Amino acid sequence: MQNQRIVVGYDGSAEARKAARWALDEAYRSDVPVELVYAYEWPSYVPAAAMMPAAAVYPDADTDLAVAEMLGRAVDDADDTHPGVRVWARVEHSTAAVALIQRAADASLVVLGGRRPSGMRAWLGSTSGSVSAHARCPVVVVRGEPRATDPVVAGVDEPEAGGVVLGFAFEQAAVRGVPVRAVHGWSPPDGRDLLCDVNLRAVAEERGRLEAMVSCWQRRFPGVAVSAEVVVGSPGEVLAQATAGAQLVVAGARGRRALRAVLRPSVGRHLLHRARCSVALVSRTRAAIRF
Repeated sequence: MQNQRIVVGYDGSAEARKAARWALDEAYRSDVPVELVYAYEWPSYVPAAAMMPAAAVYPDADTDLAVAEMLGRAVDDADDTHPGVRVWARVEHSTAAVALIQRAADASLVVLGGRRPSGMRAWLGSTSGSVSAHARCPVVVVRGEPRATDPVVAGVDEPEAGGVVLGFAFEQAAVRGVPVRAVHGWSPPDGRDLLCDVNLRAVAEERGRLEAMVSCWQRRFPGVAVSAEVVVGSPGEVLAQATAGAQLVVAGARGRRALRAVLRPSVGRHLLHRARCSVALVSRTRAAIRF
């Protein structure tokens, strides 16, 4: 099927190479092809006054040749390390975020490399944040050096997104032969004693709902060991702390307008800033990947 392919944002950097390796491993397990996407814009404005300095007008043959050689090496390396995976490269003349969102429209997964954003870049939003907010398929941001035995953490934040998050987490854990750790962060109301009867009952109710959701997916994946826990604290920070010792954390992706995202960041955006392992953000409309 056309949409059964993994799209990788690739620019030749160390982070992009790590993302490509992650995607190739995933493609080998799931028997789907990989598309490496390189995106760049080229200046085309030429001042009317001929005496003024002007940027070169696209196309620039040297730049195109360098990009083609870089992508060619990446495809050759992929053929050597993953000979059973079909790989090709594509160049998009656009910003990285726009190009990847467009390619994600008919893909099963988008994989990006990246460091934790900081400073002004974190405040305004990164490419990974933009793509995860608008892509129609799951987006994985690869980071860290996990062990093959590390678990997959599922952040069950909102009930309406919990099903797709747990589904993706169980699928990933099943093909890796590792357990799932389902985590729900619960914030008690302000001004109330944490150990009061009302809060204790509320935590028990939250735990019951979480265990009920987890048991549904455990019946579909009986070979996957799973644990479920409710941790008192803000959902984003609880989940960020749970990423220590994990190889992948899965959370729901919520599309937001730019200003609202800055003023009230989602759990997914918090993970992109704080997670110590790879992050998978899954939209509520996501269809299950078939393995």
